[in-house]
Amino acid sequence: MINLKILNQTKTISINDFSKINNGNNVQDEIAAVRIYNFNTSKKTLKRGMGVRHYTTHAENEVGSFEYVPNYQALNLEYINKVMYFKQYFSASGNTKHRLLVHGSDGKLYLFEMFSFTNTLNWAYSLEFSDIPIVLDYKKDGLDSILISANDKLVVWSTGRTPYEVSNVPTITSMCVFNDVLYCTIAGETDKIWYTENLDPESVGTESDNTKYLTLTGQAGGGVKIVEFKENVYVFRDYGISRLNTYAKSGPTTNQIYLSHSKIYANTVSVCGDCVIFLTRDGLYKFNGVSVAKIDSLQNQLVDSFNEYAVATTLQDNYYLALKLNFNDDTLVGCEQYAPNQMKNNSLIKLDLNNYSFEILRGVDVKDMLPLKAGVEEKLLLTFNSYYQDYIGELTNDSICFDGVLPSVYCSNDIITNEAKPILIRKIIIDASSAVKVVVIVGNKKYPFNTSLDGLNEFLTSISCTKFKIEISTQVENAYINFVKIEYNTQK
Repeated sequence: MINLKILNQTKTISINDFSKINNGNNVQDEIAAVRIYNFNTSKKTLKRGMGVRHYTTHAENEVGSFEYVPNYQALNLEYINKVMYFKQYFSASGNTKHRLLVHGSDGKLYLFEMFSFTNTLNWAYSLEFSDIPIVLDYKKDGLDSILISANDKLVVWSTGRTPYEVSNVPTITSMCVFNDVLYCTIAGETDKIWYTENLDPESVGTESDNTKYLTLTGQAGGGVKIVEFKENVYVFRDYGISRLNTYAKSGPTTNQIYLSHSKIYANTVSVCGDCVIFLTRDGLYKFNGVSVAKIDSLQNQLVDSFNEYAVATTLQDNYYLALKLNFNDDTLVGCEQYAPNQMKNNSLIKLDLNNYSFEILRGVDVKDMLPLKAGVEEKLLLTFNSYYQDYIGELTNDSICFDGVLPSVYCSNDIITNEAKPILIRKIIIDASSAVKVVVIVGNKKYPFNTSLDGLNEFLTSISCTKFKIEISTQVENAYINFVKIEYNTQK
């Protein structure tokens, strides 16, 4: 709520909780952000938020631990599509190998051995995909295995065995393994769910005793994403969700349990503990296995945003969503400055699954994400669509995007004092680091104030208005803003 204090006929408005977000409503009885990016508000103050650096890993010996950047740039790839992770446990030796697979512009699949002192990437078994592959971790014959699929071709790779390639098979577009059965959709037949009871991906697309399909019914459209969730298999469709009855004696059946009036973006569907979160053209939603509810916290930023290239994943207690947001300003931030016509996404959202608060990193065009959990490493790896397209990044909390500090902005809704007459703003008090800009916005007029000290900064002024907004910005590493106070008198 707006905090008013009367002191010698002077009243004070204090903004000391920057975590409140205006979700598109017209309520004016509290101060909330209508636009915010590159700030963290988890402590209710404003601090510099997420950043992106070059991906680093480490190796250890008797001397110590060493951080280094894998030398993937020696491959001279024009761009990098995707980074995949493959953990292989060797039961005979008790050793575990952690490997990254990198797919780039030349179509080749490169292998990087993590936690080793060799930072080179090598072409893995002459494997090559002309399109971006999808990958599934599962157990095959009791071994850690991955299934990689793209362009009428798939590769099956199990621990201790040479990967083998199968050509001239349907392109798998989504897949999961549940109770040792492989469920998948294939390109061109989105109304069918194929399943193979002997975990044989080569048989998908051809009916046999062990491989069959079921047809999706209802008005929800084709299947776009299959997930295992709460001991069930769910099919996210163009406009809804269906649950598979996998325990029927005569074979799996399907039951439509949700119908959406807005298209679901397939690559944003992610299992997040006790719910599945997904993005539609209408906003962000969560599914608990029975019902669907809207997540309102991001609604204001999602207005008029179309997100065919949006992607999402989950790491720890956070849902990460890369997409294009509408910030309702004329500003170009980060890679928006360098490739405005090539941008597919312009933001990365970190949504806290405990309270659904969020943080926005603006100025990065993320193509794909890998939630990496390998040994002692737990981090989010990023690849990019346009600018930085030949980089592998990792998400950080140091507010730096590779070589520079991105600008951070907070803008409030209209602040209305409910006074019967216009007010006269007499003083602005800011508790912040130096190099922070605070702007009082009255209609089309802007009154800027720049902090020069760490701590309290006071500015005398004379601004007449009936309502106003507060905008705060900075482009300095480790900047902070604890509160802003506006002292005013009611005009006679």
